[in-house]
Amino acid sequence: MIHDMPQTTAPPQQVHVVHILGALQTGGAEMALVNYLRAADRTAFRHSVVCLSREGELADLVRDLGIPVHLMRIRIRSYPTNLWELSRWMVQEEVAIVHTHMFTAALGGRLAGLMAKVPLLVTTEHGKEPWKRWHHIQADKFLGARTYRQIAVSEDVRRIRMDRDGVPEDRIVLIPNGVPIPTNTGDLETRNRIRREFGLENDSPLICSIGRVVEAKAYPDLLDAVTILKSRIPGIHWLQVGDGPEGGHLEELIRAGGLEENVTMAGRRSDISDLLGAVDLWVMSSIREGLPVALLEAMAAAKPIVATRVGGIPDAVTDGQSAKLVAPSDPIALAEGIEAVLMNPGFARDLGEEARKRATRDYGNQAVAQRVEQIYREGLRTQGIQVKP
Repeated sequence: MIHDMPQTTAPPQQVHVVHILGALQTGGAEMALVNYLRAADRTAFRHSVVCLSREGELADLVRDLGIPVHLMRIRIRSYPTNLWELSRWMVQEEVAIVHTHMFTAALGGRLAGLMAKVPLLVTTEHGKEPWKRWHHIQADKFLGARTYRQIAVSEDVRRIRMDRDGVPEDRIVLIPNGVPIPTNTGDLETRNRIRREFGLENDSPLICSIGRVVEAKAYPDLLDAVTILKSRIPGIHWLQVGDGPEGGHLEELIRAGGLEENVTMAGRRSDISDLLGAVDLWVMSSIREGLPVALLEAMAAAKPIVATRVGGIPDAVTDGQSAKLVAPSDPIALAEGIEAVLMNPGFARDLGEEARKRATRDYGNQAVAQRVEQIYREGLRTQGIQVKP
């Protein structure tokens, strides 16, 4: 249930939405929030972001949008005090909607929202969270009963929340992540410049993956696929964009396999659209996913895609039409998929064009933002709050 509030209707107003997450670090869930804020309705809603551990690399990007970012740390040793401080801030700032992202922030953010008697609680479920134990699920159930809506980014995530976590079907809705749709998909000059930066020939077969270097991405499987392909496709090169805790281990595997000439670890980059314009194929080797923002960015850039059939990926692309999908944890199948696309330029072009059509139709920032804001408006109406049109 949500808070009992007087059901008299107030005049339309601009309402304050605070988005709460651990940090605005480089990651899919965080980038999904940035993409939403880019398209958000600034007339009806005033947005703020609160980070509970650190600001992160994307904080300045959010500030550049004119949206304030606040660091309000919540630590285990001072949890009650920190929650009280956050709730007092919510009261002072007249927060009408608390929208949380990911488990730890969803726990603390919603508790503070309850303490502050914020009219509306919303949370976005970005992934499967396979680590959850009984006590995590019970905490979620307690807060879920007091949350107006939970937003799942994929049908796979939605189903897990209902089946494992006991979320009622009418309290969880499917709204995918959104991405900006570029007006063009790259030019030859930029393509060649990026390739020169990495010491590659203009015609070198270049595949790319974008994401944090974590266990769920299964990059060792992609490395094994490159090992298979280097004798079949001369000059093949894998560009990995992003960093993470498994980066050192992946670099050790690259050296152990003698693949230094075939793999570049590019680390964090802000020029994702330029990078996508320079590559021939985008690859995802994950064993777990929600709905990857990086996948949607590749679709919007009309890149041919080879990806594993996990999470929300099959919801976004169809095998043989807008992507080549393969089984997870199977480097041989991954290698065969990459080879099938790279060696057939017509097929690759068709996959990319269809992927861009789907991204434009289903995952554009503006359409996704409007669906989120419809949740806000409907929930506020139940509390007698009218939002500016």
